Amino acid sequence: MRLPYFFFVTVAFLFTAKRALAQDTTEFKPSGRIIARSFFDYSQGFGSVNNESGFDLTRAFLGYSYQISRTLQAQVIIDGASGKNADGKLEVYVRNAFIRWQDKGFDISVGEIGLLQFSLQENYWKHRYVEKSFQDRNKMAPSVDLGVTAQYKINDYLSADLSLTNGEGYKQVEKNNSTRYAAGLTVSPLKNMVFRVYGDIYNDGEDLRDALPEGVTDGKYSDQKSLALFAGYQNSIISGGAEFNKVFNKGFIQGKDYYGYSFYASGKIADKWRVYGRYDLMDSDKPESFGSEWNSLDGQFIIMGIEYQPLKQLKISPNFRNINPDRSKSEQYIFVNFEINL
Repeated sequence: MRLPYFFFVTVAFLFTAKRALAQDTTEFKPSGRIIARSFFDYSQGFGSVNNESGFDLTRAFLGYSYQISRTLQAQVIIDGASGKNADGKLEVYVRNAFIRWQDKGFDISVGEIGLLQFSLQENYWKHRYVEKSFQDRNKMAPSVDLGVTAQYKINDYLSADLSLTNGEGYKQVEKNNSTRYAAGLTVSPLKNMVFRVYGDIYNDGEDLRDALPEGVTDGKYSDQKSLALFAGYQNSIISGGAEFNKVFNKGFIQGKDYYGYSFYASGKIADKWRVYGRYDLMDSDKPESFGSEWNSLDGQFIIMGIEYQPLKQLKISPNFRNINPDRSKSEQYIFVNFEINL
């Protein structure tokens, strides 16, 4: 992270927060709440993956959110299931540690923060506990990083946001010369409808570059860039969206691009019941010096399921998944996913 930029933003944030606290103490009682949220599942493969089955834990949040004033909030969350090491053991990371100020159309967060690249898309997908959204699933960007985000609601139809982050995500927090600069624009021209465009530039860092394939020695390097386009519709009954996402120069290797589309819909069919479906298509380009394709995720991904929510704190979703890679055998699975949110 480049210190002068972050220092300037942080000082401005603290100055604003101090004024907010001075003006916002009348008849306000600070309060907090415990955050406890977990995702887990059972799956059974078929055909070529018939021997793959079992339970898995993919999220285990425990944290605390404290409302300091009407406009200022602080939050810390630990994730006890943010990944697995080489031995298959769960890894524990600090997921969030930030302060957030909201007032007069502004929404500013500083620290280990949730990013804005695909957070809106997740809200319209509605089933994050079942599967990650397209960009997250295909590792196009981190969902959390160390830095600052600033959003401003211009009017009821238009909002804009800027972000300045490390770029590596919350699992790799270190000082280097690489910084991710991002900007987004969200438009709501009609009731229940939204359009969003997002772009970012991630400075080339020699220590962060992807490794070249064996036998390739003449790699060319450049800044990594991302583009995300989204259209969504949501009301009390249905929610759906369409996305196009592309990363240019992945791992800072010139010409190593990947991109794809995602289409999804979720509908309420009865009290406590929803049905949903999603179709993803991923593809990639390679530099001329690469002898073979590099992205094992190229291909199609289809998921169809039903959701039952017997309690506010519990969701259960049986679903079917078909993974059809471009360069390997297709895989089919039956999953039962669970979310507990206390």
